[in-house]
Amino acid sequence: MNRTAWEEASLRLLDDVYAFAATGPRAHSDWRDDVLAVMNHEVDDPRGWNVLDWETDKEERATAGPSFPFRPSSRELLEERLFPVTPATAERLLVAMTYDWGPVPQDEEAGADAHADARTLLSRYGEQISCYSNITRARATPSPDLTDGVDGWVSLTQYDGDFGFVVVSPEEVGVFWSFNPI
Repeated sequence: MNRTAWEEASLRLLDDVYAFAATGPRAHSDWRDDVLAVMNHEVDDPRGWNVLDWETDKEERATAGPSFPFRPSSRELLEERLFPVTPATAERLLVAMTYDWGPVPQDEEAGADAHADARTLLSRYGEQISCYSNITRARATPSPDLTDGVDGWVSLTQYDGDFGFVVVSPEEVGVFWSFNPI
């Protein structure tokens, strides 16, 4: 995995999507503290790679708080609202972001390309990863059926709709989030 491949894949997947994609270092014994540091814009990407953040309005962050567009959060809130998902589900969630949360065309070349880009993004974190999402279907199973897209979530932002996932490795945490396409 190299910077160019990762950044090109992230732009192909998420550049036209109202999204947030950032990585931070693992610095705490509880990964939730590391995720909060990313959501609060307290840390930089440990490799210096691209961050996708549509909400760069400093004035809005001064008014709404440093975590904007995320609501101020806590370790306990993340534990309550993030459910374990498989890495394959995280891949499908990244692709669903590209298709406005709807079904991903199964026979379309672009769908296959989107899945390849999603695998590229996730490969940055290595083989030993855990993933967690706020989609409601993940409450029942870590590998929910996403054939019809994403249709329910437990909000973590100030918008009407948001879904995403975090990926946790021994060295880094990644936060991938999509906002309000409804």
